[in-house]
Amino acid sequence: MEKDNKNSYGEWQSWTRVIIGILVFGSIWGLLEATLGGFLNMIIFPNKGAIMGGIGMAIMGTALALYRKPAMLPGIGIVAASFKWLNSWLLFVPASAVFIINPAMAIFLESLAFSLVVTFLMYRIDKSVYVGAWAAFLAGLISVTAYGYFSVYIMHAPLFERMGVSSVPAFIASHGVIQAVFFGMLAPLGYLVGRKLAATAPVFLRRPLYYYATSAAIICFCLVISAVAVLAGL
Repeated sequence: MEKDNKNSYGEWQSWTRVIIGILVFGSIWGLLEATLGGFLNMIIFPNKGAIMGGIGMAIMGTALALYRKPAMLPGIGIVAASFKWLNSWLLFVPASAVFIINPAMAIFLESLAFSLVVTFLMYRIDKSVYVGAWAAFLAGLISVTAYGYFSVYIMHAPLFERMGVSSVPAFIASHGVIQAVFFGMLAPLGYLVGRKLAATAPVFLRRPLYYYATSAAIICFCLVISAVAVLAGL
């Protein structure tokens, strides 16, 4: 009975760490979307979506190396996407506005596609960095395809006029391939960073109290800085 109780506690603690990991990595992604992504959007930087999506892939790659649970990736995407609604909460922008829904859905689709692909390739990724690159590249094509059809046929967004393409296939062939290339380059780098962190994590972070306190501090920091960025007009 005592052994069963210890196993149950260990399993609960493991899942608690996964949930906290989702919140931490999702918040970091959301922070970068609110700050760097907002700045790139403000200066109309080319391929901003591909760059920010690639950074998101790197963040998910790091989380994947640390936790080895592909199922947590959509959760990271949901947390990151929720930062888009800071515009609604702080600036009273309608929550259903296209410029909120579309990028939020893009983030979620990227995380979902990457999760589905790496579920079947998890152990091969450990053996070859090229497998991880191709997995991210494929996830990029899947997510951009889903995003194109979602934007045009569900949100009725002026996607083609803004990007200078004539159809969803043309959007995939131009912007989609570029995005997939960024994904393929940055996701393996994030995975390597995660492996390094797993091997060299400070001892104090292995203690639950310090781990929870550090995680809470990171999440709060990301929320506060993101809110400041939104209020500043990024």
